[in-house]
Amino acid sequence: MRLKACSVSTFGYRNRWIAWGVAFLLALSVTLWVGQPSSAQFLLPDGLGPEEPAGPPPGITRYGNLEAVTVQSPLSTHTLFTIAAPTVYDRTPAAIGDQQPVEQRAQEIRAKLLLLLSRPMDPETMTFEVSQLNNVTVVGVRDAQYPRPLVLVSVTRLDADFNGQPIDQLATSWRNTLEQELRQGLQKLPRDQRRVLQIVSGLLLLTLLLAGLKYGLYQRQKQLRQQKRAISTTASAAISDPDHPEGSATAAPDQMTQARATFLQALQQVFSLDRQLAALDLGQWLMFWLLVLAWFGGIAWIYWVSPYLLDQEFRFLRGLPNLFLVWFLAGLAIRLSRRLIDRFTTSWEGPDLADFVHLGDAQRGQLRASTISQAAKGLATVVILIVAILSALRSLGVPTASTVAIGSLAGLAITFGSQNLVKDLVNGFLILSEDQYAIGDVIDVGTAAGLVENLNLRVTQLRSAAGDLVTIPNSGITQVKNLTRSWSRVNFSIDVAYQTDPKAALAVMQTVAQALYDDPEWHDQIVSEPSVLGVDSVSHSGLTLTTWIQTEPGQQWAVGRELRLRVRQALAENGIEIGTPRQTFAVESASGVVKGLSPDRAQQAQAPDEIR
Repeated sequence: MRLKACSVSTFGYRNRWIAWGVAFLLALSVTLWVGQPSSAQFLLPDGLGPEEPAGPPPGITRYGNLEAVTVQSPLSTHTLFTIAAPTVYDRTPAAIGDQQPVEQRAQEIRAKLLLLLSRPMDPETMTFEVSQLNNVTVVGVRDAQYPRPLVLVSVTRLDADFNGQPIDQLATSWRNTLEQELRQGLQKLPRDQRRVLQIVSGLLLLTLLLAGLKYGLYQRQKQLRQQKRAISTTASAAISDPDHPEGSATAAPDQMTQARATFLQALQQVFSLDRQLAALDLGQWLMFWLLVLAWFGGIAWIYWVSPYLLDQEFRFLRGLPNLFLVWFLAGLAIRLSRRLIDRFTTSWEGPDLADFVHLGDAQRGQLRASTISQAAKGLATVVILIVAILSALRSLGVPTASTVAIGSLAGLAITFGSQNLVKDLVNGFLILSEDQYAIGDVIDVGTAAGLVENLNLRVTQLRSAAGDLVTIPNSGITQVKNLTRSWSRVNFSIDVAYQTDPKAALAVMQTVAQALYDDPEWHDQIVSEPSVLGVDSVSHSGLTLTTWIQTEPGQQWAVGRELRLRVRQALAENGIEIGTPRQTFAVESASGVVKGLSPDRAQQAQAPDEIR
């Protein structure tokens, strides 16, 4: 039987270009999403570049030609004082030059205060003083171990003008504020450290306790699920098993009543187990978010006790709320994406999915939709997780641009090392999108043939006629013969003897094929009436007669076997012989050349006289 390919796909350099294109688009989108603004190396014409914001940055108040910002204490949430500086309208590095924006002054003051706190200065000998440094009034601090003053803040004329006090009086006020805040903060810092350690220890202990309870609930759920499966199996067997005396359709009425009571009792037990499982699920969910709320409250408590310790010694805790938020949003996005994909592929109302992706035959649409749905869910999950990881790194203060650059280089190296994997994924996507074959089809890829049992983006698994499971990487599939796509065909050819009447032989073939088509047992498996094409060839073997029968997908083998059986019987009934190959030999003897002998007579004529 000759095979006819229903779907043939050849791939060359297209796979490589598609792989590079997808990688480039993904890298470009991620880069644009996490990219940080930077100064350009050349100026764009007016109107083409980004516009600078009209107002000052957040936290800065502008008063005409003055800008002011408050300085917060690193030890508490108290405001120490307000500093001022000339207004800076353009904050680009090229435009600022030697100017110092007010936010930069505030950052330097905070850095000096943190440096003071990091030094082991003695609060008893620590002295705050106002002095002159290069004709600028400054407030410094020193102690017995560090006699050289550490300049904390400089008092400028603009500070005095903004606060409405002389420079000397303002410097004294700032010195008193700093001395009171820092001296008291340093004195209570050891006590705050102990309280913060107690809070963190309590949170860790609560985490271990809830984790143990959650594990215990999980084990209990596992036991309940096993009990539910056992009860469901027993109840189903009691009703449907024909070998069970209580489940037999011919059982006595009391036996049927007992079986029904047993089933109802098992059903009540299953409902009870379902309620218990739902309660345990709710308990696990409540414990998890109780733990999240406990950590939120603990972090807020630590911030209230000592913002300095939260920023310096327990900085990782500041990112936990953002991490929990990213976790929640990522989980919600994954669930919503999966729900939308399922709805789009299964219960889409309005335009049919086939309007966007060709699904092929109706009986194969659901399988293809399921395969495409799983691939789309995996892709959506990977994209959401990448965005979530980048967001989490950004919340922890990790420069995401550098992370993406390093990840891109690593991805590029992995891509070079796993080019076959990329080819498999690209070719698998093309197989699904072009509907070359689906699960349930019988295909021939040249090196193997069989029923498609499994299909994903990486591999195709075939079950051969011998029962072997053959796994083929999608990149190795360059040509496909789909034997069960839309419809199939029985291509039957037979040789009859040369002296047979062609019209009589064709009539017999037509009668056999039509009888097979009219048979109710086989009619549903045949799509249209058979076609006896005629005499395909005339040779020494006889006359070749060809018949085509179009069948339902996958039915060509069964219909073909039945057709061959009926043809054999019909030819025997009508006295038509099967074609036999014939050859003519020329034998040279002493008396001359003997022509036209059959092979056995020619051999006798050629043998020596003593043998004959």
